[in-house]
Amino acid sequence: MSEKDKQTGLADYTTIKHHPRVKYDLSNNDYCIANAIYHLSNNPDSKFKGWYYGKIETLGQMFNFGRTATYESIKKLTEKNLVEKDPESGFLKTTNKWWDEFVNFEIGQLSGK
Repeated sequence: MSEKDKQTGLADYTTIKHHPRVKYDLSNNDYCIANAIYHLSNNPDSKFKGWYYGKIETLGQMFNFGRTATYESIKKLTEKNLVEKDPESGFLKTTNKWWDEFVNFEIGQLSGK
């Protein structure tokens, strides 16, 4: 990772599972946002276990997305029940549906199921 990428917080890479992405009509950008929420909310050192509690704008900056595009992705992901937003705190996390369709899909592929 370059020094510039470290300074801007730009994500290094994202592996995209295209079969479920297409099934849920997600753009690559939508997928990147959901995948970042999944990984950031599962940080074992997090103060708020299971939740992404940073700013939504920070998620967008990780991929060089604009503010509006990032908010639209979050809206789309919540409407498809792939991400949920806590109404009190505004924190985000991926849902069981994300796990079943995107993460468990990967595990099943690796184990030959």
